Amino acid sequence: MTQGPPTPPPTSTTEIQDQVRDAVLDGSSDRPAERAHSPPLSVPTMDTYQQAFPNIYELAIQRDFSEVVRYSETIDLKNPRSPSRLLLIVPLALSYLILDNPTLAQLAVARLPENSRFHPLTRTLGNLVASASGHQYAQVYAHAEIMCSLTQQPESANDDLANLITNLVTLFVELFRRKTFTLLSRAFSSIETTQAQIYLGLSREQPLTATSGAWQYDSTSDVLYPPGKNNTSLRMNLSAPSCLDIFDSVAGDLIKLESGL
Repeated sequence: MTQGPPTPPPTSTTEIQDQVRDAVLDGSSDRPAERAHSPPLSVPTMDTYQQAFPNIYELAIQRDFSEVVRYSETIDLKNPRSPSRLLLIVPLALSYLILDNPTLAQLAVARLPENSRFHPLTRTLGNLVASASGHQYAQVYAHAEIMCSLTQQPESANDDLANLITNLVTLFVELFRRKTFTLLSRAFSSIETTQAQIYLGLSREQPLTATSGAWQYDSTSDVLYPPGKNNTSLRMNLSAPSCLDIFDSVAGDLIKLESGL
């Protein structure tokens, strides 16, 4: 009996993606080179997490983040190795950040299955959570911007998840900036505009707009003053020899103040 010709290797983008996806689901894609080509956010079959995602989406859009956490924690771990688990973990981690609980956000990110941790989106989520937990103010804004840009990439196959991530990250940054502004107002009797830019993640002109009506600006010294500030115990040393020294001093004082809240 004459055998037919051998099956040709996959050549199209769809065929290659299918082959990678099958390898990941079989647990056979372990080499770093293969991990770099992570599967897209969507998976071909419905499971627990895909069925739960519409409810998570609606709760998050309604900004009922306590309920997002409760509902997500209730149904998690039913299929922990599923690549679609990120449909639950990503909104859960971002909800914890919005609720100002970065420690639980870190624990949520740690639950991601191995085959999802190397996706650029989930990797950036981990960096965002770590920055928020470590009080790395400037890095928080940078990773948030990267995460939002990743949702616009073609590999973000789940449009609802991409839209939800954009909304949640935007809200988190708004709340994080507002909290930081409050901390700066409480901690310092004055702060250089360049330092305010770093801590608020704003451009040269934006800090002045953001503080208009709440802070006074001295154009001669390029310094911002919160109104009616009498506490000088944490006053910033504007004559310090190094901007890095100033930055470290501000960071230390903010962390101390935030720990006491």
